[in-house]
Amino acid sequence: MSGGWQAQDVAPRADRIATREEAPVRDAPVIAIVDDDESFRQALERFLGTVAFRVRAFASGEEFLQSSELGRVACLLLDLAMPGMSGLELKQQLRARGLQIPTVFVTAHADDEVEQQLLAAGAIAILPKPVDQQMLLRLVQRIVGEERHT
Repeated sequence: MSGGWQAQDVAPRADRIATREEAPVRDAPVIAIVDDDESFRQALERFLGTVAFRVRAFASGEEFLQSSELGRVACLLLDLAMPGMSGLELKQQLRARGLQIPTVFVTAHADDEVEQQLLAAGAIAILPKPVDQQMLLRLVQRIVGEERHT
């Protein structure tokens, strides 16, 4: 897939996106990644971390729910199929707690029926793995921009 990337392909093009030097990270929105695939999670964390975002990565839904970051997350990037709590179950738990975090599911395991379930649960988007990094970046920037203006 053209534009897609795997764990080893994390260097963004400096001419297309803002770098940390251009925007203070401490004031940046928190982007949370929940994915059990360590190499994918770390690659995504490094990629988004080079942009003006604070990125927090979690290996499971349970770990994320115990985080002090819950109230500060502007966008959640969430794997669907994980051991223990699935991404859909995590999204339902967040909703039950009254947390309406904008969520993008990133998965290799979605058919039409699953996509309908995710959208019904409040997903903003569902992206296939491997992820097109520029598409993901534009989506996250749009979500974060909307969150800042609400």
